[in-house]
Amino acid sequence: MTRDPTDDDLLADAVDWRLRIEAAPGDQALQAALEAWLAANEAHRSAYRDVERTTRVAAALPADYADPPRQPRRQPRLRRAAFAAIALAACLAFVFLPTLQLWLASDHSTATAEVRSVTLDDGSVVSLDAASAIAVRYGAARREVALLSGRAFFEVVPASDRPFVVIVDDATVTVTGTAFDVRSSAQTTSVAVQSGTVEVALDHGRRPAAVLTRGQRLDIDRTSDRVAKADIPADDVAAWRNHRLVVDRATVAEVVEELGRHYPGVVLMRDRALGDRLVSGVFDLRQPIEALQAAVRTHDGSITRITPYVVVISGP
Repeated sequence: MTRDPTDDDLLADAVDWRLRIEAAPGDQALQAALEAWLAANEAHRSAYRDVERTTRVAAALPADYADPPRQPRRQPRLRRAAFAAIALAACLAFVFLPTLQLWLASDHSTATAEVRSVTLDDGSVVSLDAASAIAVRYGAARREVALLSGRAFFEVVPASDRPFVVIVDDATVTVTGTAFDVRSSAQTTSVAVQSGTVEVALDHGRRPAAVLTRGQRLDIDRTSDRVAKADIPADDVAAWRNHRLVVDRATVAEVVEELGRHYPGVVLMRDRALGDRLVSGVFDLRQPIEALQAAVRTHDGSITRITPYVVVISGP
């Protein structure tokens, strides 16, 4: 799983400062730079306090706690402790509360690395990818499903007098009967059609965006609302149901987010520039660590597996 990008960036910055100070404790210029960063705002100070607090806890762990199985020890104890702090802080602050809130709001959800299908009251089938959740709101004149997290593939039973509407972020996807995939990520909302036709609108249905048919995909930038339409092989739509992640010029951050939902632990990116780079390929969702390595290696990135449940991604 991965964290919300804003919180993740702030936590990674705080950990990075801690590691730099540990590496050069006598560097007065570095210490002054840290003080300036802390003075910038309370969020910086709070993140740094969390890292310091959890580092003290992690320092008391057994010496071999943070060593991955079958790998030689290469990290100094302080560095291992700091990375263990990442895991503790990330899990406590950014995993459990959002996950609990999502579970309370959803009607159907999946755990990390879990993929399953749900048959709705009208016979329509929703396949949920890992770490995904939906809320179902059926009425007499409209069938509505909200994608709260992750991605889902919809196989809709036709009903011309009762449209089927998927709500994801501020976009709506309206159909009468078709099969299509919807994804919500930190950066992008995506809709891809395997069969039939769908209508996509923004601003909660007030602004038409596109009409998609078989083998077409629409990507909506969540920051700018900019839309991009592309053709894709229909067989690649919802390839995750066959344990394949197929991407074409996606950002590394998006690929990491997708793979993170199939990894039973915490994935953190320390390099924002690496996250913005583009990558294409087919990745095996059953082997998320190997897939992460392949995705970041394209741009000379690397991953450090601190424990079996913590992965840190770094740039060149």
